[in-house]
Amino acid sequence: MPLIFSPLSEDVLEGPFKPLPRTAFIMQHSGRKVAPIEAEMDRIVCDCFKRLGHPVKKAARSVGTKDFLEKIIQIIRGCGFGVAIFSENTPAPTLANIFFEIGLCNILGKPVILVKTAKAKAPSDFTRTEWVTYRGRSGRKLKSDLESSIGSIVELAQYYEALGDLAMEAEQVDVELAFERYKQAVLISDSKSAQAKIQNLLEHIKNKGESAELLRASKVRLGKSISEFLKLLP
Repeated sequence: MPLIFSPLSEDVLEGPFKPLPRTAFIMQHSGRKVAPIEAEMDRIVCDCFKRLGHPVKKAARSVGTKDFLEKIIQIIRGCGFGVAIFSENTPAPTLANIFFEIGLCNILGKPVILVKTAKAKAPSDFTRTEWVTYRGRSGRKLKSDLESSIGSIVELAQYYEALGDLAMEAEQVDVELAFERYKQAVLISDSKSAQAKIQNLLEHIKNKGESAELLRASKVRLGKSISEFLKLLP
């Protein structure tokens, strides 16, 4: 697996994080000057996730670290996917922050649902990206489209679990890739079968010894990552 570097320290992004299965990270404008239409979109989004059994996580409501960006990175690592909410009223600095966070989600392998008003313009790099549009009124169409988008993401869990199986069944077994795929399945849907397969990975690398498949350094690092993930699962 390729290494991912932290935008804070430029060191490899690794180490423990708190897994939050089925949880969506909400990216939005916060504070006192939130436009009424964005507040309504947020209410509809959160109600929809709650009804479908998905908790939501907002950086502004989370405490426990001195650096705000580090907090966001750690939350994104633990969540299954992200949701970005914006409108034509979203301030430019906030919009920049939202799309920076979307970029972090993409790098960390988290699917993202974009929720915007009909008048809001997405940046040019996202003109080919599908989004859910809020047109006011009762919000019934937004709820329906949002439920469909959430369902599509949950279905990805089975796909990621299948990719993990393929990595383990290949002629050249890729344990790291299998772990990443199984981990995605657990974080998106709280898949118990994928969680059991992660536990089996831990036994697999313990029994492999020093083989070409797992050199000592990568074996120790991977074993630590898997153990931390399993111990920190709620």
